[in-house]
Amino acid sequence: MIEVSHISKSFNGKKALDNVSLSVGPRETVCIIGSMGSGKSTLLRCIAGLEYPESGSIRIDGRSIERNSQNGYNHIGMVFQNFNLFPHFNVLHNLTLAPVKVLGMSEKDAEKQALHQLKKVGLGEKANLFPDELSAGQRQRVAIARCLMMNPRLMLFDEPISALDPIATAEVMDVMRKLKKEIPMVIITHKLSLVKEIADHVVFMQNGKICEKGSPAELLNDPHQAETRSFLSYQKNMIYRISHENFDRPELNARIECYCNRFGLGTQAFHFVQLVVEELLNLLPLENGMELVLAKSDNEVRMSLDVVLPFSEMMYLDSMQVKDDLSLSIIEGLCEVVQETTDEEGRKLIHLELNKERLVMDY
Repeated sequence: MIEVSHISKSFNGKKALDNVSLSVGPRETVCIIGSMGSGKSTLLRCIAGLEYPESGSIRIDGRSIERNSQNGYNHIGMVFQNFNLFPHFNVLHNLTLAPVKVLGMSEKDAEKQALHQLKKVGLGEKANLFPDELSAGQRQRVAIARCLMMNPRLMLFDEPISALDPIATAEVMDVMRKLKKEIPMVIITHKLSLVKEIADHVVFMQNGKICEKGSPAELLNDPHQAETRSFLSYQKNMIYRISHENFDRPELNARIECYCNRFGLGTQAFHFVQLVVEELLNLLPLENGMELVLAKSDNEVRMSLDVVLPFSEMMYLDSMQVKDDLSLSIIEGLCEVVQETTDEEGRKLIHLELNKERLVMDY
């Protein structure tokens, strides 16, 4: 049982954590979500002993972890986004170093245990390789095995799959699913797919505080707080606001590419989505401003594009009124659904559903 009670932490007079409390039961997995600067990384670092709270307490199995004692922290394993392996040591030495130096384990016992842990994460044959000879997913699995060498009572993960491709993500997720049955875990992630699959509880943080907590079904599907709803909408969708005709087009393209990459969609899919957006913008009055919302379906490779514009009597997608027949023809050829309506507030709404086959060409 891990109990974090009323901890606070400041940097340069600004509160990074403000009276935060959190408990993690045996074999329980808690995922922490939130925007950058919300305090989630500081919370994880305090639990790991990499930062020290100014007030409050952290307990493992009822025993308080003191600032000047490493006994409690030796029972906490932390896996970082960028693996943090020693590049000049082979995989086996990466795993045996800490148990020998910190726990006083013999070299022979450490090597035996290391081979067992490597086999556990599917890398039994990689013991003599160096980190730069491994894929990103393999390096992350080595990092997990290294933590397990210390017999931790708690595992902490800081964005464990954010830097991985879909195949590597699947490899690491498979290991984490198995660990879930054995050891409590606290995971920081912006990957909602990971939260849905592995979390028992979800915590949403903002401005150094826990704003909302609940099960994945409760918090992700029916959040109570407006801040949580806004965050989840931003995470699930790509929202981009254009305020004038000289907007930053490279920034928009970069946002589209990042959004496609988040779901493992390849380069061809990105260029396809980019083309649809560019052709649509050719038809719209940019000087009046608008909001673009790109959304991918949860369960299949489908993507929609919604645009909200100020009121206008002009029908932008009407072939009798458009100024660019070619752009409209391209949009109609690339989209399965093309709709233009007006809402109750008089705003113009455009809804496109992109051709699924074009999205999955290199998925």
